[in-house]
Amino acid sequence: MADKLVLDLETKKSFDEVGGQQNAHLLEISVVGVYSYDKNEYRTFKESDFAELEDWLKKAGLVIGFNSKSFDFAVLQPYFRWKLDRVPHLDILEEVVHARGHRLKLDSIATTTLGEGKSGSGLDAIWYYRNKEWEKLIKYCLDDVKVTKEIYEYGMRHGHMWFTDRGQKTAIPVRWAQDKKILDILEEAQKFGYKVTIDYLGRGDERRIMKEIDVREIIGDKLKAFDHHSGLNKDFAIDRIYDIDIMGAADSFQERLI
Repeated sequence: MADKLVLDLETKKSFDEVGGQQNAHLLEISVVGVYSYDKNEYRTFKESDFAELEDWLKKAGLVIGFNSKSFDFAVLQPYFRWKLDRVPHLDILEEVVHARGHRLKLDSIATTTLGEGKSGSGLDAIWYYRNKEWEKLIKYCLDDVKVTKEIYEYGMRHGHMWFTDRGQKTAIPVRWAQDKKILDILEEAQKFGYKVTIDYLGRGDERRIMKEIDVREIIGDKLKAFDHHSGLNKDFAIDRIYDIDIMGAADSFQERLI
């Protein structure tokens, strides 16, 4: 099966230096960041590594990015003799425009959906490049790859992303969602008495929390569940669940059967 890649890149120049956005092909690349699903690996490619990057792209079954068709691929195209539009491509920004009718920033979607936004700006990346701060540049690029990957996966599992519109949290439906979404799995766990593990989006130092729970009740966008770690019944926000796995019969459900 062909690999699925999440891609983001950083440039050596700004739009001001090349005469505007219509000249994206003149920006030149400092580094390309990629996540490979097949390899479960984050990689960065400098210009000297582009032969390997080309091989990855030619073998890809799908490339995922944000504003990647009009920006990332436009910047990358001069480095290759073949047309990058041959590669199957999911540009999340295109999906946003399809659903909402206008563009939104990656940081806006990430902050509302994941509780954490970008770690800087493209101008920061240019500064890192010019000052030969490669470690900071690579970290910044891969942070953007990670944010894009997590937004893609959240949309796949929930069927939507989120942004804040005039102070109101608003859903953005997506077309790449899987058939069985997180809410479907929670309803199945409630009905059949399954224990589940959830990857929960927390806050601050506890941004991601793994919880083993028994689903008690689903009320709107809230979940009442027994938390095995604390031994208490707790409330969870369904939109903060990043991922979920069914573990088997819940202990309390087995007790009811006996």
